[in-house]
Amino acid sequence: LTAGVDVQKGYFYWSIRAWGDYITSQNIAHGQARSFEELADIMNIQYVREDGTAMLVNLAVIDSGYETDSVYDFCVENAEWAIPGKGATHEMDAHYRLSVVNKPGSRATGMQLVIVDGGKYKDMIASRMRKPNGRGSWMVYSGCDIDYAEQVTAEHKVSVKQGNKHVMRWIKKESHGDNHYLDCEVYALAAADICGVRMLHLRQEEAAE
Repeated sequence: LTAGVDVQKGYFYWSIRAWGDYITSQNIAHGQARSFEELADIMNIQYVREDGTAMLVNLAVIDSGYETDSVYDFCVENAEWAIPGKGATHEMDAHYRLSVVNKPGSRATGMQLVIVDGGKYKDMIASRMRKPNGRGSWMVYSGCDIDYAEQVTAEHKVSVKQGNKHVMRWIKKESHGDNHYLDCEVYALAAADICGVRMLHLRQEEAAE
């Protein structure tokens, strides 16, 4: 299980996603929290699989672009499962890279900070949304609410002019509003990458051998 958190003024959007072989995933819970305390409680909820196995969120990437100091402090206090993240300012070669917090006087100085190429992860999400439910697909739970559905589809990739050339960029659709849950899912996917989900099927094959 991984989570992504989008920080807004006075509240948080969050999403928790389960992962399996071949980056197969399903959203199992999402919502809003009104405080860091409530967010911590949500992220420490225990989920139980059908076989009785109890699971907790392995890693949550929390947006640190807003309320930076507060997010850093929160991640220091919950370092066993929380890491601050922020979107890259330009396209990267990799989907993410790990940096360190370098802010004089901050409790988080020296803590890992994940820099995320949101465009690459949105490409992955959009592609896997189109797959039939099953291996390699990006799924939601039955009865998923329309607000979540609209937010995770609130952007589309279009050609925009950058200098003397045109490039493809993800931008918000004019017909849609918020895209906070999409940002949450980008961070949840980055967290899955950090946890090595891409290699999960290889571990299963090695165990079988």
